[in-house]
Amino acid sequence: MSRRGWRGPGASAALLLLLNLGWAARASEITFELPDNAKQCFYEEIVQGTKCTLEFQVITGGHYDVDCRLEDPDGIVLYKEMKKQYDSFTFTASRNGTYKFCFSNEFSTFTHKTVYFDFQVGDDPPLFPSENRVTALTQMESACVSIHEALKSVIDYQTHFRLREAQGRSRAEDLNTRVAYWNSVRDNCIGKREENTKPMPKLCELSLHTEASCHVTVQEVQRDNENTGDIFYRFVILHAENDVEEAVRIQELLQNEFCIKPGIIFAEMPSGRHLLENLNDALSNSAWTIILLTENFLSELWYQFQSYTSLLSSLTVPHKRNTVIPMRPRNNPLPWERTPFILQTISTLQEDSPGFAEQIRKTFQESTYKHQQVMWQYGKKNAEAQKPLMW
Repeated sequence: MSRRGWRGPGASAALLLLLNLGWAARASEITFELPDNAKQCFYEEIVQGTKCTLEFQVITGGHYDVDCRLEDPDGIVLYKEMKKQYDSFTFTASRNGTYKFCFSNEFSTFTHKTVYFDFQVGDDPPLFPSENRVTALTQMESACVSIHEALKSVIDYQTHFRLREAQGRSRAEDLNTRVAYWNSVRDNCIGKREENTKPMPKLCELSLHTEASCHVTVQEVQRDNENTGDIFYRFVILHAENDVEEAVRIQELLQNEFCIKPGIIFAEMPSGRHLLENLNDALSNSAWTIILLTENFLSELWYQFQSYTSLLSSLTVPHKRNTVIPMRPRNNPLPWERTPFILQTISTLQEDSPGFAEQIRKTFQESTYKHQQVMWQYGKKNAEAQKPLMW
């Protein structure tokens, strides 16, 4: 598993030493696939007192996270992290023996991961050993040392950018697959519309269901919506756990001062159900999704997951397109420079802005709400009539 090198014959062969790069230290750099419900372990013989560094990063799969655990020869846990996207850990071996580090994807039931890790054992020896030397390095030797250090930095940068390239390619290919899939469904729906002699409702072009859905009229959907007991909220507020009171304040502000009702905050979703189920219902049963940007946003991965899920929903669900609204409240707002880039690209409601009321008026338009409500009930009717399409 380890790469071992060798030293050059002496200081006089400067260029040869530069090529060798002093590989007395050991290093393992591996990229491997980690299936769902799987665990992969690696072992390394380490001498007491040796300084070691473990770095890893999840390149593809799911939410790009993995469990990692490092144990010494006695089974004592030196490092343990759950669902990490990337991390680095440095330690000094306390005794001789075999050290074990494992990557686990056992928490995932269907998503494979691709994991990269770099395990460094020991430090690189000096390029020119100091023993039996009574003089300073020559100009040639000093230049070799400088080039050697620069080349190590280049290798690190190359590895970093290759990982980013692989991760970006994976995201792009996944998005391309989804776009191609929905385009084929849309084309099928439009094709059926052209075959039918009767004029079809415009909703057909927006529907992401099968050809049967193309024969439902807007009037039928509106009648069904009048008879249903389900509530289609005008907005849902996604918030951090510590921002419940702030979310309630914003909810009351929108409902009472601007007459945008009904609305709901995520904390009001039914208890006793899985969080993902509540999140799905919150996004599906509302016209707009408000992401409350406070200082607590970056402190909770679950809140960030809610935000990215709502963004994905706005790309794949017909009545949720372009409905994600980041909001920076008056109290404890998240600074602009710390806001994730993807949310900076979306028009944000700024409560302390002089134009806040005008922003509200332009955003929450009654005609948009009615149109989304029709599409929402339209989708529910088809979901009940047939098995939903799977990815």
